[in-house]
Amino acid sequence: MLNPKRILVTKFRAMGDTVLLTAALSELNRQFPNAQIHVAATEPWIWLIEGFPGVTKLWPVTWHNDRAARTKAATRLAFNLRKEQYDIVCGFHASPAAAMVGLTTGAKVRAIHFHSFKAKNMYSTVQIPGKGIMKPVIERDLDTIRGLGVEVPEGIMPKIYLKDEEQSFAKEEFKAWGLQDPVLGVALGASRPTKMWPLHRYADVAQHWVKETKGGVLVITGPGEEALVDEFFKAIPHDAEIRNSIQVMPACNVRSLAARISQLNVLVGNDSGPRHLATALGIPTVTVFGPEHPLEWHPYPQDKHPRLFIEPLPCRVNSEPGSPPWCGLRDCIVEAHQCMNKISSEQVCEQVVRVYNAYGKNLRV
Repeated sequence: MLNPKRILVTKFRAMGDTVLLTAALSELNRQFPNAQIHVAATEPWIWLIEGFPGVTKLWPVTWHNDRAARTKAATRLAFNLRKEQYDIVCGFHASPAAAMVGLTTGAKVRAIHFHSFKAKNMYSTVQIPGKGIMKPVIERDLDTIRGLGVEVPEGIMPKIYLKDEEQSFAKEEFKAWGLQDPVLGVALGASRPTKMWPLHRYADVAQHWVKETKGGVLVITGPGEEALVDEFFKAIPHDAEIRNSIQVMPACNVRSLAARISQLNVLVGNDSGPRHLATALGIPTVTVFGPEHPLEWHPYPQDKHPRLFIEPLPCRVNSEPGSPPWCGLRDCIVEAHQCMNKISSEQVCEQVVRVYNAYGKNLRV
């Protein structure tokens, strides 16, 4: 029976991956309540874990795209982590460099789950179940903990903890911006163009929300996505009532982003970090999927968190045995981006209104 004093958790991925990691952190804290849990994760997303129960130290890491720089940073990190004398290392969604970090900490027990669902789990001292089976990323993370020989239930959801003052400040921001309740969040961005629903259809949803609820709309984008906002507003009519009801979210740090999302009644968006964040904060979501199948990246109950997805489509030609087909194109020309264009504004509006009435209407009343 394991009785660790100190556990290291590593996951060097994007915002959504970091949010999903919190499901595994909840389970580690439940399984080993007396252990200190340290987390090494990517800057700036790691600060979403601040205040998480059982987590006593955060190790922010800049994970470089350049292989030489990444290896150098990983070596430096591993040298510092080795001093902590961890009993267990849990490496989630690892890469060769991340697996090396786990190995060089010197921990005798290492549950290191390699990024590819079929590839060998490098430097792991335990057998991680479920290898080679395509499943939601949360369950793949939980398999890492199951490899330690403990019983872990299915269906654990991510959770983000905010301070009261963070939420209060966001609430005051909404008032200062003139956003009337209820507020719909519209997250326009995605990791590549083919994962983005047409911006004029998001404009349709925003207009429908204002007309139906008399509420406000918060447009959410990230760094470098200013052009998306311009394109979105081109599809908004020059109607003072509608335009005055829409606020573009100013740039902020990740904790402020979470606090602002916590004040929404519903969030609609592409398969991207903000909708994972909204889910972890208890906000109902509507997600539009296109080239990638939702199996891995939508582990949420669909009544509160519906997703729209067209299947099957013959143009999704990327696949591996045991996994549903998907498309890795950055831009779609030949197929006219039909995976997204076949999803109508009316379909999305219907789901947004439904989840608002069922789950979002009484938030923060």
